[in-house]
Amino acid sequence: MFDPFTVDDSGVWFCGADQDGKRKPPEWICSPLTVEAFTRDQDGGGWGYYLAFADPLGIQKNWAMPARMLSADGGEYRATLLNMGLRIATTPRARNLLTQYLQSRTPEEFASCTDRIGWHNGRAFVLPKETIGDSGERIVFQSDNAVENTFRSKGTPDQWRDRVGVMCVGNSRLAFAVACAFAGPLLRPANMESGGFHYRGDSSSGKTTALKLAASVYGGTSYLQRWRATDNALEAIAAQHSDCLLILDELAQIDPKTAGECAYMLANEQGKARATRTGTPRTRQAWRLLFLSAGELGLADHMAEGMKRTRTGQEVRMADIPADAGAGFGAFEDLHTAANGAVFAKHVTTQAQTVYGATGRAWLQWLTEHTDTLKASIRTRADTLAARLIPANASGQVERVGARFALVGAAGELATAAGLTGWPVGESEQAAAACFNAWLSARGGSGNGEIVGMLRQVRRFLELNAEGRFAMWHRGSDDHAPKTLNRAGVRRMLGSDGAPIKSNSQFGAEFGDRITATQGEEVSFEYFILAETFRVEVCAGFDYRAVCRVLLEHGCLTPDSGRPFDCRQRLPGIGPATCYRIPPAIFELDL
Repeated sequence: MFDPFTVDDSGVWFCGADQDGKRKPPEWICSPLTVEAFTRDQDGGGWGYYLAFADPLGIQKNWAMPARMLSADGGEYRATLLNMGLRIATTPRARNLLTQYLQSRTPEEFASCTDRIGWHNGRAFVLPKETIGDSGERIVFQSDNAVENTFRSKGTPDQWRDRVGVMCVGNSRLAFAVACAFAGPLLRPANMESGGFHYRGDSSSGKTTALKLAASVYGGTSYLQRWRATDNALEAIAAQHSDCLLILDELAQIDPKTAGECAYMLANEQGKARATRTGTPRTRQAWRLLFLSAGELGLADHMAEGMKRTRTGQEVRMADIPADAGAGFGAFEDLHTAANGAVFAKHVTTQAQTVYGATGRAWLQWLTEHTDTLKASIRTRADTLAARLIPANASGQVERVGARFALVGAAGELATAAGLTGWPVGESEQAAAACFNAWLSARGGSGNGEIVGMLRQVRRFLELNAEGRFAMWHRGSDDHAPKTLNRAGVRRMLGSDGAPIKSNSQFGAEFGDRITATQGEEVSFEYFILAETFRVEVCAGFDYRAVCRVLLEHGCLTPDSGRPFDCRQRLPGIGPATCYRIPPAIFELDL
């Protein structure tokens, strides 16, 4: 069959014919452009064309173009090609002929396409501009929308190892951040859920320096992202870093009212469900990734500024690590002969900006070459390290976070074995252990975070409202103290023996005599919180029965005999009432 289109070194030509069948002079359509393969996704949809051409500088370009972009007038796909450097004739006829040319190509090769960065078929790793590894057929990245390529490269892996990698030795926060970059692609082989870490510390303490070094594994300055984005934009950014490390700096730049939801979203691996104009559900963006964040405040403190309470699940998904390593140099412990921390930070940041990206590609290449043994290797290393890190009898929450720390430590050791880091054996595991212990100490131990949160919430309510919202048990008739407004209950003074202090006139009228403690006697207070106030205010955000069980287990609730949690008590100024009796032990807990 005659093909009116021809391609030579000068471009794509159309040779038509007149009504008499005579050939017309060839018409130039565009610079040289070939269709190398048909593309389609694993479900048999998403068909497209894999195009190849060179820009005016002779740089080879490839683009997996969705076939749907040929609909309508084709302006969308032509704009993309022009932006990539293809020269296209300006006449309307030439534009239509370009569409006809593309649709009439029948390449023999078929390629699998995907709109998600990361592992594909378990053996190939797809990046926006290239695919690393071999799964038996060509795999290409294809997207309906323009995607920023943050995976850029400059220099060699050896240069990065000698200039950047070695500077992490002896610096737990730097080594851990870089090991996070190596751990991102291992989440899926290790069958581990997404999650993240957050460096929290003062300004100019070295947090961003650690993030820049981690970013240099895969790309330059554009690889490091910011929290300053809507949740919709974060979905797209997360999808662009699937199976890798997503780095987000400056937590304070995100609205504190949505910070917790964004942490949930990143760790839950799916975007928000949305509907099309016809009401049918759109395909949700999905990913699996490790994310690394930094900010002057932790997630809980930042959410508190927006009057939001942090859920334990959010803190588990994004573990706060104190950025200060405790050596007097902020996030650094070994300055490697630098005069001070500022000089060291400037030096390593400069090096990370001059050589980057090649190490990440070498790492991905190494992983794709070892897919047969990768799963067993990373699981064995991570499980062994987790057994050493996680304390005995730790809560399930600590075990989940500890497993993530262990994966990062094991990933760094695997990259060291591959010759990419320049670290001595054990450096990555030591960094992971130091950061895990810092997180555990800042958290307050290895117990259940929700239990600690309940106890802290009850104690905070009493600390804030003891004087203002709790009437004194003994108030004499001559007591002209102001009335207790917005009353939450009653508090009673206890002596050093834990017994209620009696009134001066032991046989006086009930509640009628002022009490005084013996001079020098140590006193404390127990609190009788009215039932509805306790259930609605004190236990806000929790099931009040769960809070009662926790208080009872910690000796911080005194119910009546025969009643599970509450008590019936005759309270001064109120009379018989159902209430919850909280002893002074609530203030003695080490939380």
